[in-house]
Amino acid sequence: MNELKKLLSEECVYQLRDDVMERFLSLGEEVRLKPKEILVMSGRVNPHAYILKEGILRNTYLEGLKEITVGFALPGTMALDIHSYYMNQPAFFQIEACCESVVLKVTKENFDHLLQESHEFALWALSMTQCQLYFYEMKKSVINGDAKERFLSLCRNRPEIVAKVPLGMIASYLGVTQSYLSRLRKSLFSAKKK
Repeated sequence: MNELKKLLSEECVYQLRDDVMERFLSLGEEVRLKPKEILVMSGRVNPHAYILKEGILRNTYLEGLKEITVGFALPGTMALDIHSYYMNQPAFFQIEACCESVVLKVTKENFDHLLQESHEFALWALSMTQCQLYFYEMKKSVINGDAKERFLSLCRNRPEIVAKVPLGMIASYLGVTQSYLSRLRKSLFSAKKK
């Protein structure tokens, strides 16, 4: 749990007191996911909060028949579907495991109770939301340019994603086909060997 507390602290500017963090994490139930197992299914209500302990998750949505990967979550990331949590509506985004993963599930009831009980936890949750918005914008500034530049940026900034996530999921994230990304990766790696 100490590693998870450290990762959550790094994810957020506001530092939560250790006893409040312990209380929050104690509310979680461990859920193990297999690769491609869905944690939050689009079109279904799932108002709970999840904290990624191990593995990698991805957020997707459908654009017509095309699956679009919006982003990846690494250990220490908190994830929830805002449509379900805030408005009790079906999820828009789908969250699934890219590889063997472990999350802590904190029910909406427990999360809301802690928000009401602890002003400090409420400030931390607000800061966590602001941090996630910041990282969403930062991703747009870091992962940009043509496909080659976006792939190289991903390799540089998030090598664990490139190492553990199937190529098709990465291609969806970069907005290219899997075959194009395969050719691009091959040309880049063969150029490095020369």
